[in-house]
Amino acid sequence: MNAIIKKSLLIIDDHPVYRDALGEKLTLEFIDDGVEVAVASSANEGLELIENTDKHWIVLLDILMPGLSGLAGIKVFKDLHNVQQVVAISGLDEHAWEPKTASAGASMFLSKNNTAEFIIRKLKPLLALQTNYVAKTENVEPKEFRLTQRQREVLDLISQGHPNKLIADFLDISEQTVKIHINQIFKELRVFNRTQAVLKAQKHQLLS
Repeated sequence: MNAIIKKSLLIIDDHPVYRDALGEKLTLEFIDDGVEVAVASSANEGLELIENTDKHWIVLLDILMPGLSGLAGIKVFKDLHNVQQVVAISGLDEHAWEPKTASAGASMFLSKNNTAEFIIRKLKPLLALQTNYVAKTENVEPKEFRLTQRQREVLDLISQGHPNKLIADFLDISEQTVKIHINQIFKELRVFNRTQAVLKAQKHQLLS
């Protein structure tokens, strides 16, 4: 069975005008869903906030800040046990940085040039995630796989037999980014090809 987990959003950005404006927009949008929206002005402040709570966090991380940020910042937050997704946000070139942030473990890259409405639309699937529960049997060992929302979407499309180009078109990302996600899926599932990935995903109920 699937259990819905309430998630909290954390915006980490050193630009107060953008941070506070986005925080206000997201709060108004998600307050009725019981989603808490918090803000932090630095990675260190964000880490302290996360470590002092037992909530499940989705982190929106500005990848161009003084101190800890960038690809290293994504990896640090992704490794925290109660951070379920890291979303990279930046004014940097999207086509150049999306594959890099995906490779570091980010679920998606959101440009600061996007409207708040666009960002909200992209965040909604992350907030609607469900935990995967595998019933205990004598022959099945429960296993939790740390796949991002984007990786789950790619895995679903792989299971439907779509090639990389169609997956890229469907998700509106580059083929290079699709390949990065597939490599990370193979690594996480400990498989070597698409067929093995789909079979393992079916076994552990990872497909939508």
